[in-house]
Amino acid sequence: MRTLLITGPGGSGRSTLAAATAQAAARTGIRTLVLGADRADTLGAALGVVTGAAPTQAAENLTAWRPDATESFRADLTAFQDRAATALELLGAARLDAEELTPSPAPRNSPSSEPSGTRPCPRGTTSSS
Repeated sequence: MRTLLITGPGGSGRSTLAAATAQAAARTGIRTLVLGADRADTLGAALGVVTGAAPTQAAENLTAWRPDATESFRADLTAFQDRAATALELLGAARLDAEELTPSPAPRNSPSSEPSGTRPCPRGTTSSS
């Protein structure tokens, strides 16, 4: 089993890169699961399918899934592990306990994450100190 984690700031192309990487792996015959964490269905848009709380067959050997991190992240992933227990055991993957799973925090640009008295600079400008 191989796990690839693609990260980056919003708008950097991480969903597009994740979709392209997953499609390339699936085309070679590797059973592939690609997960998206964005609230918007950017992963689904890149793959040409609708993704959501249930895994979706995006292509042969390719499953896409966008668990709802705010409401049922732990339950969804635990249920997925239950459904995929045989495959996970064959791959030697250790199960995660629900207590080990934590949804991603709010995006950095959300109002709740901005320090008091600060705001992002508009694109194309820089802040002066």
